[in-house]
Amino acid sequence: MTDAFVFDLDAGCACLDFANTHDSTGEHLNTYADLVAFAAQSQLLTPLDAEWLHAAGRADARAADAVLRRAMQLRGALHAIFSALAAGRTAHAADLEQLNGELAVTQGHACVVADESGYRWGWAARELDAPLWGVCRSAAELLTSEQDRRRVRECGGVDCRWLFLDTSKNRTRQWCSMASCGNREKARRHYQRRRTASTMASAANIGKAS
Repeated sequence: MTDAFVFDLDAGCACLDFANTHDSTGEHLNTYADLVAFAAQSQLLTPLDAEWLHAAGRADARAADAVLRRAMQLRGALHAIFSALAAGRTAHAADLEQLNGELAVTQGHACVVADESGYRWGWAARELDAPLWGVCRSAAELLTSEQDRRRVRECGGVDCRWLFLDTSKNRTRQWCSMASCGNREKARRHYQRRRTASTMASAANIGKAS
């Protein structure tokens, strides 16, 4: 198996990280193995489940490709839903229908399991579409949390559509990352201010000369 792509999981919520797997740098879910890698890195799957899914995907490539197509449709719906939420708009009914269709499948596999800390949600089966189950639950939990859904933001960078949860103290975070989009946007605005000032100064000098 080739080395898995390492996903940037800085959005603060698994469903938003999933929505960000296609961005200005390109597509990051190119194969079913990439989808499994995302779910494993997001801790939506155990390492053993991920290993089983990789093998099952290789054994039935057609079925695995069908799951990947579903994943991309779900991702598009999630990005549209949360982008609308970040802009203060109501999500389109078709996008919610897409999520709810996958959520209905997810709920059929949900169960409560016991572990050393008590009880937690788990999954009662292994299926090729298991990487989508945790994403759907994450999206449903975010949408139904009045506090958290108000924190959903879309990056203000010119070429960036990343979604994230704004956990800053004053809820004023504008960029997905200060180290990338934030610094680039500040540099761009600084350049524009200097260029505007230079243009105005040149115009003033021309006016004086005439």
